[in-house]
Amino acid sequence: MGKVTSVCLMVSTVMLLVTFGKGMSVLRGGDASSHMTWALVTLVVMLGANVFAMFHAAQSDRIIRQLRAELAQRGGESSQD
Repeated sequence: MGKVTSVCLMVSTVMLLVTFGKGMSVLRGGDASSHMTWALVTLVVMLGANVFAMFHAAQSDRIIRQLRAELAQRGGESSQD
């Protein structure tokens, strides 16, 4: 799941850079509608990547808590033997 999160964030970063380039071209007389389309798509992709990253972090936190509880339980069992 970490690989998927990394890929999502990389794709959104590349799209952000393309959108920035389109925005700079608008300042030089480029097509504004093309920039707006890229900006909207980039916003949606970046929000999606960030939500996925937050979901991944929450799931990792849950797994770590379960692992710590299991280790604490097993540590208590071995000290009783």
